[in-house]
Amino acid sequence: MFKYYMLILASCVAVVALVINTLPSAAQGGTCKDRKQALRFLETLHKEEIVFRGVSSIGHITLIHLNSKTGAWTASIIRVQDPTVLCGVDSGTDGDLLSTGDGSTLRKQVW
Repeated sequence: MFKYYMLILASCVAVVALVINTLPSAAQGGTCKDRKQALRFLETLHKEEIVFRGVSSIGHITLIHLNSKTGAWTASIIRVQDPTVLCGVDSGTDGDLLSTGDGSTLRKQVW
């Protein structure tokens, strides 16, 4: 009887683990909106422009938006499953663009 209960318990744990792994985590989810509307909102209201775009190792597109005058920034992702949706995953109020990526430095790092 004990083996029967252990088999049921193991099956339940496996199902829960499978469900949890298929749900987007809070760190990857954030607030999701229509991509065009969200980009327009960041560009017009916050005056943030996209300064970086890349494909992550797990397949979504990561965007970094920056207001170069105030330092405000937003990190967002676009998932392959629904490219019409943009999800904000982080933001801040103090950021600097330090390099152009070609070896030239825009600002000296102080840390």
